[in-house]
Amino acid sequence: MIASRSRGAREDDMDWDRREFLAGFLAGGGLVRRADGQRDGAVVYRIVDEATGRPVPARIRLTDPAGADLVPLGHPEELAPEAHEGDVRFQSRRYCYVDGEFRLPRGHPPLRCRVLRGFEYEIHEGALEPAAARDGAAEIRLRRWTSLASRGWYSGDIHIHHIAPRTCRLEMDAEDLNVANILTSDFTTDQDRFRGAPDPVSSGDRLVYVNQEFRNHELGHLCLLNLKRLVEPVKTVQPFHYPLHLRVCDEVHAQGGYVSWAHFPSWPGVENPLDVAMEKLDGLEILCVLEPRAFPIFMRQIVPEVESNDGLRLWYRYLNCGFRLTATAGTDKMTTFVTVGANRVYARLDGDFNYENWTRALRAGRTFITNSPILFLEVNGAEPGATIELDSARGRVVRIRATAESQLPYHRLEIVANGRVIAEASPSGPRHRAAIEIEHPVSESCWVAARALEDLGRYRAAGLDFNTVHIAEGTLLSNYYGTRRPETVFAHTSPVYVLLDGAPIRSWEDAEYYVRYMDRTIRWLETEAKFARPADKRTTLERFRAGRAVYERRAREARERQRAQARR
Repeated sequence: MIASRSRGAREDDMDWDRREFLAGFLAGGGLVRRADGQRDGAVVYRIVDEATGRPVPARIRLTDPAGADLVPLGHPEELAPEAHEGDVRFQSRRYCYVDGEFRLPRGHPPLRCRVLRGFEYEIHEGALEPAAARDGAAEIRLRRWTSLASRGWYSGDIHIHHIAPRTCRLEMDAEDLNVANILTSDFTTDQDRFRGAPDPVSSGDRLVYVNQEFRNHELGHLCLLNLKRLVEPVKTVQPFHYPLHLRVCDEVHAQGGYVSWAHFPSWPGVENPLDVAMEKLDGLEILCVLEPRAFPIFMRQIVPEVESNDGLRLWYRYLNCGFRLTATAGTDKMTTFVTVGANRVYARLDGDFNYENWTRALRAGRTFITNSPILFLEVNGAEPGATIELDSARGRVVRIRATAESQLPYHRLEIVANGRVIAEASPSGPRHRAAIEIEHPVSESCWVAARALEDLGRYRAAGLDFNTVHIAEGTLLSNYYGTRRPETVFAHTSPVYVLLDGAPIRSWEDAEYYVRYMDRTIRWLETEAKFARPADKRTTLERFRAGRAVYERRAREARERQRAQARR
């Protein structure tokens, strides 16, 4: 028996024969191939939940004494360069998905073994010695160190491509992910898999839903969730810059859907500040394909002072203007360089776990995003998404509590109010636990959030380019979880909103910033955008000027409040 740390969780029976499916999935770079050897000629290693003793799917890495990667019997030695699903390779490391067990030749040399199952299981690091196997079999025990579902929190990846629902089901089981949103789009061929409901491979605490990404390469990209029908055009990218995404948001909301701006840090795009001003967006995908503290990559020419406005600061500026935007997360997985759920959003549900309730929790802002840390926040006992009304005559102090724990190390837990760090703590112990409990005097209406961060400094000092795709060596986190670009250990809650004497949250500086952003987008639309008709251009410019006026009005409100406070 090979003991390890691990978790205990219920594995619901699926409505299809998983093992039969895996045995037959032989395409190049596929999940697993039928083994060539006989079962009695191999050592079988079973991965089991320590609490229940039941086999659990997982992702494994095997290395020989020289540090070279090996694969179990039945797995292809090389993955096809164009492979989209199945076993994965990232940062020069090869991982294999296994459905509760894997096999190695009898008499294999001593090997190092790493076993992962999402963020709520302890990562197993150990040795495989064939002599330790009894009767040709051994166990690797995994222990769940936390159970967020027992507290009503369920994890999801809102942005996945190029994967069949059945394959996605195994991968999300191995990554301990609750909700997988596969997005059909203009560049995919899976439109026929859209059902307007969870896919039949869903069961128990695993939901797969085929939704849609709507794209225009200049205006920006949208993740559309909880769709009952697709939004046209589906199969071709809209060739012109009208109609605007405002129309898409309205169509999605009319059918009870949810709209998140896609991969916001890398691609805020032309239309994002307009859609925010008109309050058409439910959330921003803060953690997706780019380190949130890196700077925009695409359409960066329209972002004012781009080298001092990373994705996180752009989100904070919106919040400082009084817009409520939930933090969401996804991987934009398109290849076997990325693992499903490497970036995920946890949502706290009211009522039973189902897809409708999960998207309701997103809409309510009861979320935190993470690539490893588990993060909680309370302000006067209220959770993210809540609004707290303070009467200055009765008291201006709020009590803030936050905790973070993580499999992987990070440097600080921080409390942020209106973009400013007001408290921090360093983690310690085997779970890298940090906690903050403070009383904070409120001088103006504000938003409050918690975040857990790994420092960027050492990576930048070493010359790491966070914009590089599929890098050979990068960050600690991306040794364990496949991300499109290197990421640091990161988690962030959505805000709690604290309103003093009913006043809205306002910032002159940040509203003025988005006035400048809108000025740049308007100039771009006037000189470079493509329109089918002059009337379309006129309508587009009218909409953007109306959006600009929203930011102007909020800047004016902030100035007037500052003057009123100065007169007191």
